[in-house]
Amino acid sequence: MHNTRNKNITGFAFLTICIASCLILPLSLNTVSSDGLIWGIPGEPYFFEDLSECTTGLASSSATPDGRPLLWKNRDCPGNEQEYHYVDNGTIPFVGLTYADETDRYFAGVNQAGFAIENSDIHNPDDNAGHDDGYVMKLALEICRTVDDFQEILDSTNNTVRLNCYNYGVFDAVGGATIFETRRRNYTRCDAVDEQNGFLIRTNFAFSGSDTATQDSYYGNHRYDRAFMLWLEAIRNNNLTPLFVYQQVSRDLTSRGINPYPLPFDGYYSGGRETLPYGYVPQSASINRETTRSVFIAQGVAEGRRPDDCVIWAMAGSPLGCIVTPLWVRAGSIPPEYDGNGNSFFNARAQELKDWVKEGAAGVNTWRLTNPEGTGIYDYILPLEAHYYDKTLQFLESPGFEYERMAAFQDEIAEQAADSLAKWRPTYNVTDVYEVGYNDGNLVLNWDEDRFGDSVKGYNILRSSTPFREGNSGEFLATVEETRFVDNNPPAGSAFYRIEIVF
Repeated sequence: MHNTRNKNITGFAFLTICIASCLILPLSLNTVSSDGLIWGIPGEPYFFEDLSECTTGLASSSATPDGRPLLWKNRDCPGNEQEYHYVDNGTIPFVGLTYADETDRYFAGVNQAGFAIENSDIHNPDDNAGHDDGYVMKLALEICRTVDDFQEILDSTNNTVRLNCYNYGVFDAVGGATIFETRRRNYTRCDAVDEQNGFLIRTNFAFSGSDTATQDSYYGNHRYDRAFMLWLEAIRNNNLTPLFVYQQVSRDLTSRGINPYPLPFDGYYSGGRETLPYGYVPQSASINRETTRSVFIAQGVAEGRRPDDCVIWAMAGSPLGCIVTPLWVRAGSIPPEYDGNGNSFFNARAQELKDWVKEGAAGVNTWRLTNPEGTGIYDYILPLEAHYYDKTLQFLESPGFEYERMAAFQDEIAEQAADSLAKWRPTYNVTDVYEVGYNDGNLVLNWDEDRFGDSVKGYNILRSSTPFREGNSGEFLATVEETRFVDNNPPAGSAFYRIEIVF
């Protein structure tokens, strides 16, 4: 059975709201057009962008700086609610990723023998009689100790006919690191060690399948190319670590026809079905997709190390609003933030933050991810994530390290990360044109205080010659208590004013 513990997580943070009052808005617009493939197959309905399409990677020990294999999966699926469970049902104990409160299927995981597994759908061939990947992976986690053990499962099910086609990525504690491109009645084995750079990337096609060139969005060609390039660059810099994959790959928003980096995106995207608002980028064909619900990374063991030293770097929500923390099968439990009643805390909070970032739009507001003023969600969570990652490495490498402390440590880190996410409150940026007038040559601003409640202590007034959304901090003019400000020396030409509310 999977363990469940409940904990009330509460938090509070001061809130600052910024309103940009734009009198004149002279903008030169940057517009990016797609190649027509980003939203789906030309001439076809937009069905494929809603499929369960994951992006995955596998690195052998030769490709990582510490000689430990890596297995990664951005899980793209229809269901929002995601959890990690600890399972000990009399076979090999394991930690697995699945839907909330589901216990008969798992879609990635690591067991106590140091065996790890994940998968992605294959659409070439598209031979689908149902979905059985979660059952196959649960069985594998229960009984497999090596890559060859998993191959025996495939051999035994070739004749009984599996229900669908999948790329299964696996590694073990004795040097095996393999992706099996499986069809319903046969498979192709691809060992990472045989690759020139020691790693493999997969999206939703098999190299042993049919050509995918004309159907980019369906097969994830762009996601493959982008992930491969990012991993290759990291390997060449001796930097393919779990933290790199989380912060530079799993969160990547590059799509065919638009590379918005460095964030925030300073321009307008136009392509497919619509032109997105300023600073927004599409999310249907990027690695970090609209349907990316969770992320899984397994870090295996170096030669000669204990199999249960394997670390699960877990994320139970959208990369737009979640933090990765470590889990171990050896701990014998899962922090309650990952395994709740109905849904995990991490997943629920990530959904809230993702909704804030997207503001109900088809794309992602990159200025809510990061901005020069440091008020984006990434400005907050990425340094915290790096801190928890470094703290975990220090724990594992400390002279007084004890395996008996693993459970307490993983619970402590998860609780700290959850508290941090609970306490964060956004800086709301609302662009309005308020009542503007002139009195004896002076510019007068008026605004309504009712929308902000009774807790407002005052207002900071800032002015700029360019829009505040371009990242400038502006010139501080005054702090006032009333909802009116008179600029006695307005500049000639255009001016932009920001009203910062002080609570």
